[in-house]
Amino acid sequence: MKSKNRILLYFIMSVILVACSEDADFSASPSYRLEFSRDTIAFDTVFTDVGSPTYGLVVRNRNKEGVRISNARLASGGHSGFSVLVDGQYGASMNNLEVRAKDSIFVYASVELERNGADVPLVVEDSLLFTLESGVQQHVTLLAYGRDVTFLRGEIVSADREIPSGHYVVYDSLVVAPGATLTLGEGVTLYFHDKAFMKVEGTILASGSQAKPVVMRGDRTDNMFSYLPYDRVPGQWGGVIISSTSNGNCLSHCDIHSAKYGIRVEQGDTALQRIKIESSKLYNFEGNALELNMAHATVENSLIANAQGNCVKVVGGDVSFVHCTIANFYVWKQRDVALALHNSIDGVPAPLRGALFANCVISGSREDEIMGYLTTLGDSVPDCINYRFENSLINTVPTEDSCFVNVSYDNTPYGKDHFRLIDHDNFIYDFHLGNDSTMARGCASDLYLETLPYDLDGVLRTAGAVDAGCYQFVEIEEEEER
Repeated sequence: MKSKNRILLYFIMSVILVACSEDADFSASPSYRLEFSRDTIAFDTVFTDVGSPTYGLVVRNRNKEGVRISNARLASGGHSGFSVLVDGQYGASMNNLEVRAKDSIFVYASVELERNGADVPLVVEDSLLFTLESGVQQHVTLLAYGRDVTFLRGEIVSADREIPSGHYVVYDSLVVAPGATLTLGEGVTLYFHDKAFMKVEGTILASGSQAKPVVMRGDRTDNMFSYLPYDRVPGQWGGVIISSTSNGNCLSHCDIHSAKYGIRVEQGDTALQRIKIESSKLYNFEGNALELNMAHATVENSLIANAQGNCVKVVGGDVSFVHCTIANFYVWKQRDVALALHNSIDGVPAPLRGALFANCVISGSREDEIMGYLTTLGDSVPDCINYRFENSLINTVPTEDSCFVNVSYDNTPYGKDHFRLIDHDNFIYDFHLGNDSTMARGCASDLYLETLPYDLDGVLRTAGAVDAGCYQFVEIEEEEER
């Protein structure tokens, strides 16, 4: 009996000792603090009535003893729209959390915001408060920028319609039916969901302004990595198709980017003006940025850049590019060239009746950024190879061809010295003429000053000092340029 009592006593003592030992592993010292992987969890931009992505936060205890969190709670009491999961506990307030010495716990946060009925962003702020056993209080800021949007789901525009300034999310497709005209007013932003696209069988008139362009982009507003927003990643949505039945399209002051392809004009009636693009930007595509198939098209004062395919692909037709910057520095995958000229489609003749490139910059990271896939189509198809480059800076092999008039041949390595910033690490590109862009400055003609007196930024072009490309040179400080 004494032996049994002794064993029981030893067992009780061991339990007490273990408990004391575990208590000894934790401290309520007021000098102890937790460390957070970031001080703010920010959501930009969140569509109202749509849940945000979930962002994570690491809470580390670098102290030599464990730290107990008496309470972790949302300062708003859970009324701000934010939701948090702290070390597996979900709610507006969580109690009795532990972070052992040299260990960590995880926090996951998301937000869902209600509509605010305004065209300006809604800013919502909250705090996740941590009260330690010592009474010390620490916090992490929760910040969200919300925006009201209108949803367009498989929308078919069957009659003339104007979409006013505002923000719209396109699911599946936005189709303009034959005979109908879709007008996009200044400040319209179309956020296309994954694989969503626009198809124009009628006519589209996109009339943005320098201050309020018409924007077409993907609907992901979060980051792939901390340094890389999805908005800089190509292939976020489908693109724009101009069907064979579509004529008279005009895109002015538009910003179209980060899709699978940019604008694809299908073969149609070459006697009619299919599309005019002016003072616009097309950039960052998995396919071709601008593809013109047997089209009558005009492009002026525009930037067309960075495509896995061609920045500009012309297949027959009659096209004109004036004061355009066509630049290919795409690095996501192996790519094609900045400009490609064709006069056949799958072996079928597609006569190139005219292709004018005047006062342009055609550049990129390759030694030759202009390729001609042109063949003599025979006496039955006359006038099938007709192109002209004039008063431009071009990156191609010098030639005695009389179709190249007053051009400057790019001889800089990788072409990047012409521009303010080519940052492949962060996928940031600024195609304004840089301080070293001497070859593009002053090489353009005054011929188009009357019709194009201002560049893409609204900078006045001056007679006798007209620069090639869509941007007039403006000197900047070296530190700012870098």
